[in-house]
Amino acid sequence: MNLNWNDVNWIFKPEGSLRDIYIKNVTIEDWIIVIDHLNQNYSVRYGNDIDNNKTNKIDKEYVLQYFSDETAGMEIKLASIFIDKIMINLHFFSDEEIEFDIDPKEINSNTDLEIIIGFMNDMSQILNKETILTGEGESDYPLIAVDYGRKKIVFVSKEWM
Repeated sequence: MNLNWNDVNWIFKPEGSLRDIYIKNVTIEDWIIVIDHLNQNYSVRYGNDIDNNKTNKIDKEYVLQYFSDETAGMEIKLASIFIDKIMINLHFFSDEEIEFDIDPKEINSNTDLEIIIGFMNDMSQILNKETILTGEGESDYPLIAVDYGRKKIVFVSKEWM
């Protein structure tokens, strides 16, 4: 990938909020694919005690049960994916949308950017869906869009903002 960090570093300028990575319009089958893929191919910590430095796997059965729990009595958990020094958090907020987040302070170079783009491309490829990076909670305003099937990576320019 041939990117110029100076053209896109504004996307990751720390200003107190996270950056979200979304995959929209997903199904339970998509969640199963993502969880299995993450468990098999990435260093993962799952549960609310992610600071214990113990690598484990996402409990797929628990997540699926959580999505179908109508009592709202189940505890929501978090998964963290580690790629080099970058931590990508996976949230289980909705069975219709997959949401990750990253701390922009961890993205400081072309190498870090390539890790994020590579991860987004990987998720796009396994689900055959577009993956977008946005400001925190701004899922309708992509800053970066990756669509593996269409061989597309689009960055919003600073001038557009």
